[in-house]
Amino acid sequence: MSEYYQYLKSDIYKLRHSWFLGIHLLFPVFGAVLMLFYSHLSSGSELNKLAAFAQIIAIAYPFVISVVCQIVAEQESQAGHSQNILTLPSRNKAIFSKLTILLLAGLFSTALSAVLFGVPFSYMTGIKLPVRFFVIISIVLWGSNVMLYGLHLILAFRFGRNLCLSIGVMGSLLSALLQTGLGMGLWYMIPYGLGVRFAESALAYLFHLQPVGTFENQIGILFCTIVTFGTIVLTAFWFSRYSGTSSD
Repeated sequence: MSEYYQYLKSDIYKLRHSWFLGIHLLFPVFGAVLMLFYSHLSSGSELNKLAAFAQIIAIAYPFVISVVCQIVAEQESQAGHSQNILTLPSRNKAIFSKLTILLLAGLFSTALSAVLFGVPFSYMTGIKLPVRFFVIISIVLWGSNVMLYGLHLILAFRFGRNLCLSIGVMGSLLSALLQTGLGMGLWYMIPYGLGVRFAESALAYLFHLQPVGTFENQIGILFCTIVTFGTIVLTAFWFSRYSGTSSD
């Protein structure tokens, strides 16, 4: 365990000198400001404005994940073409260290975006949002995208920046499409469609509205759980065989 903490401290120190922390701050700030501006101009209901906020964050999240995973991979690539991670005694602990930092930073970022939007929104509209709104929305948006961290980390290390960011852009576009009628009967089996749909269901639960697609949500939760654990195992297995620019 002490070895894992050493890897954790080392990764935090190395990422301090990159855009990693800056992106996790800029994403929630920019998103909250944009949606507050939209809420001020929009004549829609308050619930629709909350739904728009959750949807925009869910749609942008896959691209942000691709960016931060690329930063982590690039930092290792610049350190002697990944020789640092290749020569460590335990690659599994090393990659779990990076996943830990990515996941904690992602959870912090989603929670910060909910607070930066929710608190001013309450003052603007006079509607006091319950504390569970911030907790549930943050966990739903973050938890439904955990699997993407492992996927994009492998893409970033194996194929580099261009493919990793391209998949992130396509993932965000796919997330937006799956939120529409095109995703009916399909979204719960596609990782990029989970966040935006789960956020919609979370708002329905929070404000005691008629649940949407209860059976589909149940399948989606089961799929998300299985694939998330499967992706973490796959990431650990792949990195145990990682050899720099190729995988044996």
